Amino acid sequence: MVTRGQTWTLEGVAASVLVLAAVVFILQSSIITPLSASTTNQYLEERQQELATDVLSGAASQGEIREAILYWNPDKEQFHGAGDKGYTSGGVLATRGLELGGRLRDAFRERGISYNLYVRSPTPTGAGQFSSERTSLIYQGTPSDSAVSASTYITLYDDDVLLAEDGTPLLHDNGSEVQLDQPAAENFYVDEPALGDGPVYTVVEVQIIAWQS
Repeated sequence: MVTRGQTWTLEGVAASVLVLAAVVFILQSSIITPLSASTTNQYLEERQQELATDVLSGAASQGEIREAILYWNPDKEQFHGAGDKGYTSGGVLATRGLELGGRLRDAFRERGISYNLYVRSPTPTGAGQFSSERTSLIYQGTPSDSAVSASTYITLYDDDVLLAEDGTPLLHDNGSEVQLDQPAAENFYVDEPALGDGPVYTVVEVQIIAWQS
């Protein structure tokens, strides 16, 4: 009886040890370790870049970027109601009735993300050479070292029409629309890189640079 009891005791201890070992193993396997700072930053940057790319893609497909590009006052040589560096936010642009402003505001403001939006265009320098000019459409400050960028390209045509402050086509005194290839639009911030009979005025790069505020 004693031997049998001892056997049961040893078996019980062995079973307990195995159960305890299994529990420890499961707990160790279930421990969630926090991401390192570098991994977290990389993840956030990737998400911001994806967001910026999606915003530009959606805005381009809906014609919202083209609308904003053409929202230009040729007499004052700036965007309607904007400062020298453009608008201070997408929200300000949205108050002027431009869809791009609302899209940018909804995408970035609640996430605490700052951004600058630029229009880059080729400028002829002679002998078939070109430089790149950058115009700020929205400017919110100096980007951080971890800023991300995304770009899309918009083709402008000779018969594209500048927009008035209320978002309607800008008109000549005779009631006709002001097109990019006309003298009335000569102060447009985007140069026509080459003269010719083709319908294309130029191709511009629209770039957004975003960073966590």
